[in-house]
Amino acid sequence: MAGGSGSDGEFGLQIAPMLDVLFVLLLFFMVCGGAQKHEASISTQLPGNGTADAKIPIRISIDIDGQVSCQSAPVDGTTGDDLPELTGRLQTVMQSNPAQPVIITPSPSTKHQRVVDVLNACAAAGVKNLAFGSSSE
Repeated sequence: MAGGSGSDGEFGLQIAPMLDVLFVLLLFFMVCGGAQKHEASISTQLPGNGTADAKIPIRISIDIDGQVSCQSAPVDGTTGDDLPELTGRLQTVMQSNPAQPVIITPSPSTKHQRVVDVLNACAAAGVKNLAFGSSSE
């Protein structure tokens, strides 16, 4: 045979390359493990248990005809760009609680100009926490 005697095509177990790979993996996991945050160090703010900070939002609805209602009570008329009664009510609330949430729920068929009128009244009253809701109509 040309390759020497006793050579049956078997390769010996090479331990050095396996140890190199093992040390590289060990180093990798040690470095990555040090960068992880522990649960105790993650700051999370849990919701309160219904303290005095809980605010019931003021709900302003606008029907198809343009009638604006604040807390289910009609305010102002169906015509006119300015809404003095709504602005006055909102100003009174905002003076005592500037972070009071206000939710506007227009009807799907409400004219966009009427929604803009309500937004202008909210801006004039100094509403800072404003959101839109969906109407059940």
